[in-house]
Amino acid sequence: MGTWKYGIYDNDVAQDIKEEYIDLLKRGMNSTDATKIVISRNQDILDDIDEAPIFWFVLADIQWEYGILEDAVKNTALNYLNSDDLLDQWECVNPKLAMKRKEVLLSLKEKLLSTNPSPKKISIPKLYQCQWKIGDVYAYPLLSDYAKEKGHQGEYFLFYKIGERTCHPGHIIPVVWAKITKGGRLPTNVDEFNELEFIQTRTTLYEQRFFPFSGNRPIEEQIAEKSKKQYNRDEYGHLPHHQMAIANTSKRIIPKNLVYLGNFKGVTPPAIDNPPTHEMHISLFVWKTLENNLIDRYHFYNLRESQIYSKKL
Repeated sequence: MGTWKYGIYDNDVAQDIKEEYIDLLKRGMNSTDATKIVISRNQDILDDIDEAPIFWFVLADIQWEYGILEDAVKNTALNYLNSDDLLDQWECVNPKLAMKRKEVLLSLKEKLLSTNPSPKKISIPKLYQCQWKIGDVYAYPLLSDYAKEKGHQGEYFLFYKIGERTCHPGHIIPVVWAKITKGGRLPTNVDEFNELEFIQTRTTLYEQRFFPFSGNRPIEEQIAEKSKKQYNRDEYGHLPHHQMAIANTSKRIIPKNLVYLGNFKGVTPPAIDNPPTHEMHISLFVWKTLENNLIDRYHFYNLRESQIYSKKL
């Protein structure tokens, strides 16, 4: 757990719980069901003697602020707040911060014992589903100064849709493979498209192939499961990845200069690739920075300019 100050939300566990719970509310879920889901998803935190209090403090504080504090959540948080050894770890590390932490917890206790405010109206965002179809190909012109600096001005990125994933708070966005043109010539059919180079979006070092791990299952069990998977290594021993997701969260933010090339069937996949095991492991790009970021990925990975390519197998 990363902790940077003494406040209730000044650590990564608290931030994660807050975001997760509010996200469920904004998807239209009632507090009781949202609480059950957050509890079920974070059993590893609840089993940790140091992190469990944080979980209940955050959940109780958020529910109070929204005017929907549940008795079970309130009572569990108060039980921890009444504990005699709650500040022991803080006093060992930094007695001055322990005093400030004590003030924060006393303030939280007073809040939870006070009258709940009226329930807040929770704004449920309108969710968008990108209308690109599987097999659609779009061309994005490289016109920026950075593209010129890197020698790509006048070329195009090509995006070929292969699937979909969700994007906070529930938008459906396209998962694509990306390619780059040669000489600025756009392909007119699948054969010409297949001749172009895929852009590698990230890589995994072979020794890190089992990461990340879930906190809800034994690590040994996950290693055994992932050991059965086939990993495709490049000539440097790394695991290339080519999938990327584009945050098309509204029709308005999709660039107007995208060129639709058609729906191509029979596209040949990347020769060496390692598809993700979970959609959240797919590299996410936003249009505002996509051009520069993807140019960098092309130079880092395809052109082998990254330092990770200093030695071959």
